[in-house]
Amino acid sequence: MQFKTFMLPASGNVQTEESLNFFLRTNKIVSIKHEFLSNETPAWCILVEYIPSQENQTLLSAKVGKIDYMQVLPQEQFAIFSKMRELRKVISSKDNVPPFVVFTDEQLATLVKENPKTIEEMENLSNIGKTKAQKYGNEFLRILQQTKNP
Repeated sequence: MQFKTFMLPASGNVQTEESLNFFLRTNKIVSIKHEFLSNETPAWCILVEYIPSQENQTLLSAKVGKIDYMQVLPQEQFAIFSKMRELRKVISSKDNVPPFVVFTDEQLATLVKENPKTIEEMENLSNIGKTKAQKYGNEFLRILQQTKNP
C-alpha cells in the first residue's frame, strides 16, 4: 500500500480538485483521512491510502502529467515565468504554505501569457480569482511591469 497527500485550499482550486478526483477514480482506495487546517491559508489536508495498479498509474501520469513550460512558452515568456516561480517560492516560505497555494504553474503561465496590468485585470482571468489576485497580485504585477512581455 502507498500514501498520497492532497492540500485543497478552502477557497477552491479546480485543478487540485480534479487531480484528487481523478486519483480517487483510478486507484483502489483503502482509506481516506482528512483534516481542516485553519491557519493563514485555510485548506483541507487529505491523506489517501491506496493500492496502485500499473494501468491506473499509466493513466494518472498521462492525465496529470507535468507540463514542461520551457517547451510551451516562448523563451522571453519563460524567463518571466521563472522569475515568478522564484517569487512564489519566497512568498510560500514566508507564509509557510506550499507554492501552489500562492499560484500554480498554470496560473503563473496564464499571468505571463495574458500580461494583466492591474489587479482588476488579474481577477478577471479565468483561473486566477479575486482572493489570490488581491493577496499576491501586486508583487507579480511588478515582475510583469519590469520585464518586457511580448
